[in-house]
Amino acid sequence: MGYYDDFVKQATEGYAKIPEETNELYKRHHSVVGAIGSLDSNEQTENAAITKFLEQNKGRLRMDFDAVIGSSCAILNNKSITIGRPQDSEDLFRRMMHNNVDDKYAAFVNAYSRRAISINIPKGETKEIKLLFLNHDQPLLSHVFMNAAEGAKAKVVEVYASISEKPSVMATIHEITSGDSSNFELDAIHNENSRTTLLSFCKNSIGTNANLKFNTFYNGTSLSRVRNVMNATSRTSRIEVNEVILGSSSQKFDIASQILNQGRESHASLESKAVLMDTSFCLMKGFARVLKGASGARSFVSERGILLDKGARVDGLPDMSVDESDVKATHSSATAPVDEETVFYLMSKGIPEVGVKKLIVSGFLGESISKMHNPEARNLAIELINHKLETKQFGAIPDSNPENAWMFGEEREKDMFEGHYKYR
Repeated sequence: MGYYDDFVKQATEGYAKIPEETNELYKRHHSVVGAIGSLDSNEQTENAAITKFLEQNKGRLRMDFDAVIGSSCAILNNKSITIGRPQDSEDLFRRMMHNNVDDKYAAFVNAYSRRAISINIPKGETKEIKLLFLNHDQPLLSHVFMNAAEGAKAKVVEVYASISEKPSVMATIHEITSGDSSNFELDAIHNENSRTTLLSFCKNSIGTNANLKFNTFYNGTSLSRVRNVMNATSRTSRIEVNEVILGSSSQKFDIASQILNQGRESHASLESKAVLMDTSFCLMKGFARVLKGASGARSFVSERGILLDKGARVDGLPDMSVDESDVKATHSSATAPVDEETVFYLMSKGIPEVGVKKLIVSGFLGESISKMHNPEARNLAIELINHKLETKQFGAIPDSNPENAWMFGEEREKDMFEGHYKYR
């Protein structure tokens, strides 16, 4: 039996033995049991469904993808990407940062994943890569290994969508390695339908004087369960994590992200913002840790929430552990409902209610969305935000509306009252 066979055996045993959650806080609100569905797949049926989706949404997706990944098939258009069976990628799995004892569902992905996606940016090169993850009626389980060599610059955009008619799971384990003096940005947009559950994991290793930005927009799924551990590993390395959550209906978001300072004079920041409607619920647990030896480190956690309806709820739980004296570290959390007097005042000026919500949300989320430096990803996120504020729906790719661009673009810095006339 080879290394990978042993790895899968351990993962399968771990998935069977590890409890779903050990924290009572998570147990009360979140459960993935029953959402996984059958692991069987029909490649021919899925291929036809993915082809139909791409044809119907070609103009709405606003970008050409270097790879389209399904549970049993993949379309590849870029030599920097390798997609293969996990058992053919033993060298990658030997270096994995995610093991089989930390988390039940990480072990699940390790045991049953059909895809090992490898992205390599050579030394000193600059690459921009776009990926579409699209699940049909079977779980889409993927390992994504990303490597930016010394001095490389990489921008990776991921869009997650689903065309599943049955309860299903979309699960991804990310492993990011960035070399000395590299710059890596990952922008992920989640717009799965209500029949899909999201399981997402990410860990990284970063070189000296390197920068890593991880921007995520959670808009889809009935339940999103996210576990990220982002580490400013080396001296003067910099990690920046930005999370945007937009909920409606009865969506649930269970977002637990950790930032670590391991290197001297390293910088790590985590900013989470949630806007919720209807009876949607979000649990944001941001944890920062400064390890012993990380002198001169900087660490910041910020969690903010806005409630657009009385039935919505955000629980922000920032936490911090500091094992070094010469550091600067802060954490904060604040959630509030929309001020009714402000809404009434703006509506009295002739702005409809949805226009008021757009103004409030654009001001709240604008800075976070602008950190997506890929314009196509940023514009798609803007359209999804406005579509959800107008309809409270998610999972579909909306048509482009040029009038929405002012809300998060360069025009956002102008007097907001100029924008009011767009709603008259």
